[in-house]
Amino acid sequence: MRVKTTNALMKYLRNAHNISIDGAKDKRNLINIGYYHGYKGYRYINNPQNRITINSFKEIVSIVNFDSKLKSLLYPQLMQIETISKNIVLQILVEQYNTDEFNEIYEKGITDYKSSNNSKDYKEKMKQRLNVQSSIYSALSRSYSHNNKIVNHFYSKDKHVPIWGIFEIITLGTFADLIKSLEHNARLKIDKEMKLNIAFDTDARFPEKIMYLLKALRNSVAHNDVVFDVRFKDGKIDSTLCKYMENEIGCTNVDFSTITDYILIITLLLKKYGISKTELNRFVNEFENIVEDFRTNIPFNIYSQVIHTDTKAKLTELRKYIKK
Repeated sequence: MRVKTTNALMKYLRNAHNISIDGAKDKRNLINIGYYHGYKGYRYINNPQNRITINSFKEIVSIVNFDSKLKSLLYPQLMQIETISKNIVLQILVEQYNTDEFNEIYEKGITDYKSSNNSKDYKEKMKQRLNVQSSIYSALSRSYSHNNKIVNHFYSKDKHVPIWGIFEIITLGTFADLIKSLEHNARLKIDKEMKLNIAFDTDARFPEKIMYLLKALRNSVAHNDVVFDVRFKDGKIDSTLCKYMENEIGCTNVDFSTITDYILIITLLLKKYGISKTELNRFVNEFENIVEDFRTNIPFNIYSQVIHTDTKAKLTELRKYIKK
């Protein structure tokens, strides 16, 4: 395969795709964002079959900039949610089982399999339980190999790494798996501590579902993948969770088909976690400014595919919710 120079790629975009691209500025932007990560990654919405009609390379640059600004906005909020959520669950586990040793918590509390209704359900929950154990041991082994200070400290003294140390090294996905495998009583305590409405969450499953939901976004942000069109979604969205959000915030049509709904769930969680109204309003205002900047720099036919018509209404209700 023949490798194209930057000039050749610019010519290819002009001739093969009828995209206006010329001059030093466009060349520098193509180098900066990359042909494969930039143009190929941002020329469609959700899936490669849903191609955007691009007339100018400047439009691609605007989409890339929009996506980058979203990631810069979202990253600190996602990190804050992960930290607070882990602290909540950690405190509940230590108090519930009166130990900070993972093996004891595993035997006493990671026991959702005991509530199985049939053999198929039992097998699935037992597999989930074993996967949690395997993921944690793998994280410990990997951290030890990479000279993680916490893990090395305890292993050098021939001691088990306490649960709080384990929570420092596990991924958000493993964290969600752990919550999912907990007995109902522990999950219910997490529900209450997160201040979620148990009338909607009768089986205390919202915490794990929210963590799974945010895990996909968090990983995409952390790895600089595309997020503006929510192509990162990797599982079925729970309709009851959507209804809960609509009821809690006062909006409609929550289905996580746009990035706006992730702004809603992040704000809802941070409010439940006691983050100030000032900080929450700043977050929402910055999102709205990013969206408005995108609107002024992109043709409306592209903007309307990314930002749905109900966005302003959702943000209006979100601000009312913050004030409560």
